[in-house]
Amino acid sequence: MIRELTEADRQKVLDFLMPESSFNLFLIGDIHNYGFCREFQRLWGDFDNQGNLRAVLLRYYGNYIPYSRRKFDAKGFARLTLERGDLKIFSGIKEIVDQFQSLNLLPLDWANRRNLHFAELDRAEQLFLDGMNDIYQVRKGTIDDVPAMTALIHQIEEFAPDDSTEPALRQAFETGDGRTYVVTREGEMVSMARTTAENPHSAMIVGVATHPAHRRQGLASLAMSHLCREVLAEGKKLCLFYDNPAAGTIYRRIGFREIGMWSMVNAEQGK
Repeated sequence: MIRELTEADRQKVLDFLMPESSFNLFLIGDIHNYGFCREFQRLWGDFDNQGNLRAVLLRYYGNYIPYSRRKFDAKGFARLTLERGDLKIFSGIKEIVDQFQSLNLLPLDWANRRNLHFAELDRAEQLFLDGMNDIYQVRKGTIDDVPAMTALIHQIEEFAPDDSTEPALRQAFETGDGRTYVVTREGEMVSMARTTAENPHSAMIVGVATHPAHRRQGLASLAMSHLCREVLAEGKKLCLFYDNPAAGTIYRRIGFREIGMWSMVNAEQGK
């Protein structure tokens, strides 16, 4: 049986999600930050005949994330998603998303599905905090750094910045959804790393960026080490996605370990 979840289900849902808290960072974070009944956010649960929760589906705007550790009603979740009519991105643990692909009910661009490595950091032994030399300085970012952060992102070919980049960065500082560490040279921002979806248990690393003229000097690792050490000191784990082998080498060097694969599929255009 599938039904919408409410505030009365909070503890049951969190208990269900916590054994794999890293994979469920987005679900836990969104419940923590926004609760169960917001215009832009809804959650549904699939229950077995004994009333035990066996799967959860999160809708955040048009982004949908399913989660389960056992057999569940994937077809019911797919039909519910279709009924909403606002699907933009469908994502989750690869093995779970595989079940929806086999159903072939959702209007998703499966041909361009992205499978990303999902990595976790839960200890600080391999992090380093020494600066590279006197030329570069590392510090915690503030909301006053948002224009410089936006300018740096616009220098990164791999990113796809748009008009929403600066407001989104500013909102992260204002809501406490994340934090940032930056590396500067003579006052110019040349590298950064930040978190998002922070909750009492975990945080996601995003926005790791170094200006093209300052790469291959360990600056991204330096920013990440400062950022990760601070978050770990609060008793939280850190997670990140990557599909770039070079990035994977950097992350493993500072202690991240791969724990699985994460799939992301965009809705078919015009659907």
